[in-house]
Amino acid sequence: MYQEQLSSAKPGLILIMIDQSGSMVDSYGNSTKAKTAAIAVNKIIEEIILVCSSGGVIKDRCFVGAIGYGKNVSVIFLDKASDLAKNTNTTTLKKKISDDAGGLIEVDEVQRVFVTPTADGGTPMAEAFQQAYKGVEKFVSTHLDSFPPIVINITDGEPNDFATATTEAKKLAQLKTNDGNVIILNAHISNASAGKIELPSNNSSFSSNKFANFLFDISTVLPNILAESAEKEGFNVQPGARGFVYNADVETLIKLLDFGSKSTLR
Repeated sequence: MYQEQLSSAKPGLILIMIDQSGSMVDSYGNSTKAKTAAIAVNKIIEEIILVCSSGGVIKDRCFVGAIGYGKNVSVIFLDKASDLAKNTNTTTLKKKISDDAGGLIEVDEVQRVFVTPTADGGTPMAEAFQQAYKGVEKFVSTHLDSFPPIVINITDGEPNDFATATTEAKKLAQLKTNDGNVIILNAHISNASAGKIELPSNNSSFSSNKFANFLFDISTVLPNILAESAEKEGFNVQPGARGFVYNADVETLIKLLDFGSKSTLR
């Protein structure tokens, strides 16, 4: 299980769910949660396109989708890599790089925009998982021999309805290809300086935390290929580790997005 290599004949699917509730306007790192999450997702999608490129040709080894959930739940896009590469919507970001003299200088970096920052409304996570189910089910029905889809959920707060969100997430996790069940990863982002949890294998350190237990419960035990990639990103991965981080800072969010989205493309 979880052995298939991604190719144009057997493409994979990366589906990113992004919390766009009102609290995403809160500060996070040097910006807001909404802006930081959007920039991180845009960067990861760009990197997926690059990994799918060879000799100037983009091979559709991967489909990528995004679902936003806040005031509304909407499928932002679900496209193959070559179609995403046609996106001409860009923005210019400031980036600090080494000046080769022990300091840093600020330069402009042009980034393609696939997701824009949004922060409004509640946290209808159950409805977002329902939308994810529809997209994943459609993909799986025509790609039964592919590596299973990977769903990455980025959130900063509790769902409107714990019970329904749990039911919908576990329903999604039952979808599968011939190579295994859907993989669900969860990233809870926060500026909290204490209580960070990274890829736990049990809930002993947070058994009384309802929200952390919820995310742990709906997160997949990492298959070997993702566990190995997570270790390369610097995570301490124990047997039975689940794809779940809590009170994650910006660096941890990016590392989870990185190993979650690109491990099967390398």
